[in-house]
Amino acid sequence: MILELQPGKLKGCVEAIASKSDAHRALICASFADAPCTLKISTTSKDIEATAEVLRSFGADIDQTDNLYKVVPVKAKTLKCTADCNESGSTLRFLLPVAAAVGGEVLFTGQGRLPERPMTELCRTLEENGVSFNQHGKNFLPLTVSGKLTGRDFALPGNVSSQYISGLLFASAISGGGTIRLTSKLESASYVEITRHVLEKFGIKTEAAADSYKVLENQKLISPGSYTVEGDWSCSAFWLCAKFMGSNVSVSNLDSDSPQGDKAVAEILKDFAASKECAVDCSDIPDLVPPLAVAACARKSVTRFVNAARLRLKESDRIESVANMINNLGGKIETTQDSITIFGKGSLKGGKVSSQNDHRIVMAAAVASTISENPVIIDGAEAVQKSYPSFFQDFNKLGGAFNVISLR
Repeated sequence: MILELQPGKLKGCVEAIASKSDAHRALICASFADAPCTLKISTTSKDIEATAEVLRSFGADIDQTDNLYKVVPVKAKTLKCTADCNESGSTLRFLLPVAAAVGGEVLFTGQGRLPERPMTELCRTLEENGVSFNQHGKNFLPLTVSGKLTGRDFALPGNVSSQYISGLLFASAISGGGTIRLTSKLESASYVEITRHVLEKFGIKTEAAADSYKVLENQKLISPGSYTVEGDWSCSAFWLCAKFMGSNVSVSNLDSDSPQGDKAVAEILKDFAASKECAVDCSDIPDLVPPLAVAACARKSVTRFVNAARLRLKESDRIESVANMINNLGGKIETTQDSITIFGKGSLKGGKVSSQNDHRIVMAAAVASTISENPVIIDGAEAVQKSYPSFFQDFNKLGGAFNVISLR
């Protein structure tokens, strides 16, 4: 789908959509708890539905009525199924270790760029603990996992994906305990804290040290009966950046005490307003880079995004896709293997942007229209379905004007 967005400020209030991070984790815990649980998830997305569908393939009964998900846990002692993760990295990296913990044989498949995204270290540590893998092509997916975990001691680097650690925490909770040892500094540590927070809500105690995480032995997941998924800071960041750029917008349903690391956007935007040159460490907040890059264009100064190498492993190579977006809209940007530097001019000219099938590039380009002199055209705008299907309805609600050029 190709959209043409007209320049102009936004005005009004939107409610934060449900946190994708919280929803993934709650669905997994509920599916392996001791009793049914009702989850309140105010909005859904392709990624959330991918996790729900894989859990259904595992044997969970997940019945959705409006914003309520009634989850009856998996009863099977072993698994034999196909698990289509669509384009969701969280779904794959969380549920591959879970499948290993339950045992059996599961064929994992995926779409888009997911089959190419790294899995080597996660598979290696699972193999060291008794699980077998069979790749069915040149990419990581399709991939069959067979057997059952025989060990509970995992070692892997922390600078590839925090989702590996979260997946192993879920597996350890299901299999009766375990220790995850980090062989390098952990990045995106806040996402592991979200996992620990949700596990605690479902009765699982964990311990964290400087270089390890531990799930205590002889515990089981206990249903709290009901669970409400909180508002999403990652997607709300686009509206908060629009506010920084001069739009009169606000976002409700955000918890300032949330374990979500992307709540850091609020403090970063304060720094943007108070400082001349700014440096943003991306190691714990990679998903904030697209909206913050656009906000940096509204500053009349230099903004550097450092420790950004993991952005190259997202739905797109986000260092390149952010650079292409800013360049095509008339901004000035320089990149290295692990950094982005933006030379803000206070505004953008407008132009045409390819989404690269990346939901966050679409939303970043959309809010870029609020500081553009001419229209912004987005090719591949349908990518927002991955995390925020109602994004353009909310954009329109706030007064954003756009035309559909093509539905292809």
